[in-house]
Amino acid sequence: MNKHKYVVTSMALFETESRKPILPPLEEDILEDYYDEMELIGFCVTGTLFDLTKSDYRGDIRSKELGQHEGKIVRVVGDFVCEKFVKTKRGDLMKFGTFLDAGGYFFDMVHFPQSLAKYPLRGAGIYLVEGKVVVEYGCPSNEVVRCAKMPLKPDPRSE
Repeated sequence: MNKHKYVVTSMALFETESRKPILPPLEEDILEDYYDEMELIGFCVTGTLFDLTKSDYRGDIRSKELGQHEGKIVRVVGDFVCEKFVKTKRGDLMKFGTFLDAGGYFFDMVHFPQSLAKYPLRGAGIYLVEGKVVVEYGCPSNEVVRCAKMPLKPDPRSE
């Protein structure tokens, strides 16, 4: 309605000096990533549980070679997958277990009552299984003589 045009210059209400924040370089630790993944989703995505073990030992043989060592006592390292409890004729408890080795191959183990009493499986984790290789119906399995859970590297987040 007014024929005069006004030029508006933008002025700040308050004069401020602003600086861009300087972020420190972010530190990455693959071990922390593994533990974060285990805590948040229950398994490792970045690597495998084998990467968390203190020892690099992966057994005498891989599971796909079990059939070639029938009757021999061997050591195999595997990630626990599942187990099944069964009662014997006498009512004693025995166990069948399935593991995944570092190469991504499955192997089975049989835990008879005597070895199960001495060397029980203690939940999920990486196990060193020493046992006698038995092949039945073309499928090799490991009759457990001894087994133990392998220790993992300490969690760096808790330090």
